[in-house]
Amino acid sequence: MEGHFGYVDGGYQVDGELILPLNIDQLKEQASIIKSKSITSVVIIGIYSPSNPTQEEEAQKVLAEELGPGYDISCSYAIGRLGFLERENASILNASLRRFARHVIDGFHYAVQKLGKCKLYITLNDGTLSRASTAAEYPVRCFSSGPTNSARGAALLAKVETSDMSDDREILVVDVGGTTTDICALLNTGYPRQSAAFVKIAGVRTNFTIPDVRSIALGGGSLVRVRGAQTTVGPDSVGADLDKEGISFGGQTLTATDLVSKKALARDHVSAQVRTSALFEIHRALEEAIDIVKTRQGDAKVILVGGGSIIIPGKIAGVSEVVRPKYLEVANAVGAAIGKISGAVDMTVVPGSRTIGQEIETAKALATERCVAAGGNIKTIEVVEVDAVPVSYVTNGATRLLVRVVGDLVEGYEETHTSPDSPITSETREKLSPPLLRIASAGDSSAATKGCSYEVPEHIDINGYRPRIEGDFWYLSELDLQFLQDGTGVLGVGSCGEPYPAYIGCLLALRNGEHITIRRQDTLPDDAVVLVAGFMGSPTVYLERIPGLKEVTEAMKGVMQAAGISKFDAVIPNEIGGMNAFEALLAAHRFNKSALDSDLVARAYPKVWQTVRCLKDIPIAPAAVADGVGSTKMFPKARDNLHAEDLMRDACTDLGSLSGMCVNPVHGVEARTLPKNSFSHAWMIGRSIALSRSLKQDPVTSLLASEHGILLFTGKIISVTRHVAEGFTRGSVLLEAFSESLSATSDTVTSLLVDFENENLSAILQTPGQADQVLAVCPDLITFLDKANGAPLGISDYKYGLRVSVIALRAPPMWTTERGLEMGGPKAFGLDMDYVGVSVGEYEAPKSVWEMFGEKNGRNEL
Repeated sequence: MEGHFGYVDGGYQVDGELILPLNIDQLKEQASIIKSKSITSVVIIGIYSPSNPTQEEEAQKVLAEELGPGYDISCSYAIGRLGFLERENASILNASLRRFARHVIDGFHYAVQKLGKCKLYITLNDGTLSRASTAAEYPVRCFSSGPTNSARGAALLAKVETSDMSDDREILVVDVGGTTTDICALLNTGYPRQSAAFVKIAGVRTNFTIPDVRSIALGGGSLVRVRGAQTTVGPDSVGADLDKEGISFGGQTLTATDLVSKKALARDHVSAQVRTSALFEIHRALEEAIDIVKTRQGDAKVILVGGGSIIIPGKIAGVSEVVRPKYLEVANAVGAAIGKISGAVDMTVVPGSRTIGQEIETAKALATERCVAAGGNIKTIEVVEVDAVPVSYVTNGATRLLVRVVGDLVEGYEETHTSPDSPITSETREKLSPPLLRIASAGDSSAATKGCSYEVPEHIDINGYRPRIEGDFWYLSELDLQFLQDGTGVLGVGSCGEPYPAYIGCLLALRNGEHITIRRQDTLPDDAVVLVAGFMGSPTVYLERIPGLKEVTEAMKGVMQAAGISKFDAVIPNEIGGMNAFEALLAAHRFNKSALDSDLVARAYPKVWQTVRCLKDIPIAPAAVADGVGSTKMFPKARDNLHAEDLMRDACTDLGSLSGMCVNPVHGVEARTLPKNSFSHAWMIGRSIALSRSLKQDPVTSLLASEHGILLFTGKIISVTRHVAEGFTRGSVLLEAFSESLSATSDTVTSLLVDFENENLSAILQTPGQADQVLAVCPDLITFLDKANGAPLGISDYKYGLRVSVIALRAPPMWTTERGLEMGGPKAFGLDMDYVGVSVGEYEAPKSVWEMFGEKNGRNEL
């Protein structure tokens, strides 16, 4: 697929300002390269193109003029939402499927014309309809439409049974087929709840719209096996051959359908014991899946549909009512038949002369315009989704708007197609195949290719693995980077942005045969110079305006100029939590230096002055921020550290709410007094989580044991509130316990309230009839871990229904002093509570990898 990739100037900032104008000469140069490599499928990706597609459309027009006919050119804004790498992946996947999709849809059209000159429409992932030609251009919008159709059909078929508006129970749709069971939550609009921003397809992250469906390997054709005292159901199935292989139909294979079939039971092919144990297994699998999908406490109402639904019992734990509507076996077809046309908008706006409310109305009008252009009847338009999400770490009030409307199909709409045996179709479209060109419209960007999600290969012995240590230097491997991803996430306590783009940059360097190294903290001479590297700005912007090669390096050069130094010896991150740890690794690598095994915080904090240096009143200035495309702002002096923060934050906003950052250099004698073994600490945390995964153990238990932490709560997120104040995202998240919650000492323990300001600040246990209990508060580290795999979560990941474990780790001693609490304790964030660190486990200074895996202990390289 990667036939070629190229970069041209262009892109927009979060507020709509240009990064650089589109460079037509560069586009023409790329067109020449495309021709020379015989590439016929091209994808264009521009920064913030979902908010403003103008540059992508102009680039498409220029390339089409230069290349002529026979080339397939697509734009990313029509495929995915905000999130540059994820939208790029979705666009590449879409382009790769286009030729096949056209062939399939032409085949459909040819068939329906032969049958009766029927009109042809294609259902999309969001439950709406598309013109067939449009669906052929955007096949990724279609390939998860099945579960959505079932949910839409179930909502209509069960309308009479679920029409009581006073009933506030959550409604779930359970669609049982021959092989799988799909479960989703039904919104009041009659559409299924949509998934989070990032969706993994075959392990690769994408961000196009797709229903939030929980699928399990359970269906009418699932194989039932008896192994001694154990009875299993699935995961394999006879599928469409049920009527040939199932015992109920005269076959020899015991399936889930045979457990409830009168024919099979009458012929004594299923013993009572096997039937009982197999139905129990079906109960267990279904009830577990339903509990995961539920987003609210209490029993839900289930609409049961699908041909395989006969295997589901009438009583389900956690469900107060099961509705089996008439015609339930064809709910999927019904859902497709009632599909409407949609129009959507995903954009970022900055309030000025217009309020956010006015911007929302404009977005609704634009979404309506797009719906009508796609064939929707303007008289039937209704708004089904409005979401306004403030962008954190910005001071201009930037807000992301997501609006979706639907309307009935215009009466009489019809579309013409060529048949699959058309010579034009077969000759022209045969050329439209990979390899692809992807053109990223950007100011300056590293050539980072998108890799797979974090999955350790099975052949790696994590317990036996040893990092590569040579003298005072630690040479990182791909596995080390994976450990650091999770470890820095835990130490990020919910903030600092996801390190994924920087992780990909580090991964690419290793795969190019380059080295990324970390230096032992106590090896620097007294007069050595260490530069502090990282990013300032919004993590939301970071995911769309992917950092390039120069943001941090230009800021570092600015500080060197302001401080009057010409060389340096190492780099440390301003904080070990989140993306800044990886950005420091990359910055050091670009200068052919090593990162030092330390940082300035030993966790993450939102403000630049919340560092151990500022505890001692060491000035932040000289400091600098840079955008990587020619703008560097230096601050040689500031009145104090609070003033320095204000200067840098305002400058960062002016540079697009994301900039490389460097502050007052550290000398070797001071470096030895900074937090100890920061990268080593993150690595050990990540290793603990990975080791537990490999052994199929609970990652939380082993992490708490190794870090002397405590488990505060396990439960499900039922409420998230967010707002931006002074450039920081503030809000709270509410969790409710489920049955296995380890914090539950009685049936009355119900919820945990966590307040955050970019980082998690406090965790308060709420028990009916009792006073609230503060379980943990900053500066102790409060972190959310995914219940399924122990992965750390950031506040941007918090969403309804997510099952998590909330843990607390003891803060380093410098933050629990009087001065430390003044700058990083609850009062520093306006919380009316005292520090309660005595309830959190003991603090143990982290060891370095040299102490644990030095040469005396041997080495095992990958």
